[in-house]
Amino acid sequence: MNGQTEARERSVPTKVFLQGKVSEYISRCIECNKCMDACPATKEAFSIHDLNEASIGGYSVPLEIKEFAFHCMQCGHCAPVCPKDIRRDHLMLYLKYKLKEEKPWAYRRYLFIKGPKKTGINRIIQRLFIGIKKLTNRDLAGSMETTPEKKTKVLFYPGCYIYSTKTIRLTRRLLDHVGCSYTVLGGVTACCGAPHLLQGEFDQADRCQQLLYQKIKACDPTIILTACAECFEAIESIKKTYKMDVEVLSVAQYLLRYQKMFPAEKIRGKILVHDPCRFQAQSPQGVAAHEAVLRFAELVEPPRNQPSSCCSQWNYGNDQRNVLRQTTYLAAVKDAAPTLACNCLTCYEELIKTYTDVEIIDVLQLFEESLDSIKTGEKK
Repeated sequence: MNGQTEARERSVPTKVFLQGKVSEYISRCIECNKCMDACPATKEAFSIHDLNEASIGGYSVPLEIKEFAFHCMQCGHCAPVCPKDIRRDHLMLYLKYKLKEEKPWAYRRYLFIKGPKKTGINRIIQRLFIGIKKLTNRDLAGSMETTPEKKTKVLFYPGCYIYSTKTIRLTRRLLDHVGCSYTVLGGVTACCGAPHLLQGEFDQADRCQQLLYQKIKACDPTIILTACAECFEAIESIKKTYKMDVEVLSVAQYLLRYQKMFPAEKIRGKILVHDPCRFQAQSPQGVAAHEAVLRFAELVEPPRNQPSSCCSQWNYGNDQRNVLRQTTYLAAVKDAAPTLACNCLTCYEELIKTYTDVEIIDVLQLFEESLDSIKTGEKK
C-alpha cells in the first residue's frame, strides 16, 4: 500500500505523524461512503460518521468497528476513490494502533518471533526457531540472521522470507546465473517492520526500520533487491527517510536487465499475473512481472468483472470470509487461464494455501524453468 510508504517519509515517529493526520482527514470527510464501497473486507452496519469518530484519539471504539479494524487487510483500495484525497488506509492504521492491546491472537502470533532484540519467552522461542532452521538448511545458514560487514554493490534482502527456503534457493540460482555478485541480508531479526506497522505497533516498526537501515548502511549497496512487496515498500521508506542513494528493485525487475541470458522461446501457455496491492500492474514492479510472463508464456489480461485480487494475508485470517473471497477470485482466474503467476512472496504463500484447480506459481519460477529448458534440450 503506497500510503504506508508516505506515512514513513518523515523524521517524526509514525504515531506522531498519523496523530496529526487523523483530525485533518476527518475534517475533510464528506461521508460519501466511496471508501467503504471499495473496501473488500467484511463490514457490519455502521456509518462513516461512526468510523471517523472511533478513529479519534479520545473516543471509544464500538464492537462492530473493532471487528472491522481487524478485518482490514490494508489493501489500500479505499484511498484512490476518495474525492477529498483522504487516506482511509492511514485512518485504519491509526485505529489499529488504538486497538493494539486488544488485537486477536492470530495477530499476536504472527509477531511472536519477528523483529530484533526480543526478550523473555519470545527470545527463547526465536533462538530455537533460528537454530532449527539453520540446522535443517545448512546451505542457507550462512545467510540467516547476519549483518553484512563487507561493502557490496548488490544487496539481496529477503527479510523474514529467508526461511521460505524453496524461493530463496530459486532466487539465488537466478542471481548466480546472471553473474550477480551480491550479499544476502535476511532473517527474523532483520525484519523490515512492515508486519508491525500493519498491526499498529508503530514503535516496533520504527525500531525495526532504524536497525535495518544500520545493517544496510554497513554494506553500502547501490542496488537493493527483494521479492516481497511489503519489504520493498519498507526499504523505499528507509531510502527516503535517510536520503540513501540506492536503487530499490524487485528481483524480476533486476533479472529483466539480463533477459538475454535466458532463452527467448515460450515455455508456457496462458498465464494471468496476480497484481498485489503494493505491486500494482502500472507500477514498475508490476510492469516487470507482466513483461516476464510475456517473455516466457502467453500473457492473459484479467477479466473485466474480476473480483478483488487482494490475497487477504494482512488480517491474519481474522475475517472468516477470506477463503470465500480467495476462491471466488481464483474461480474468475480459472476462466481466463490455468496458471496464476504471483509477483509478491506474501501473495504467493497465502494463495497456495487455498485449494484450487488453478496452478499458482512465483513469477521467478518462469526464469528457472527457462534455464531448465536449456538442460532438457542439451540432453535430447
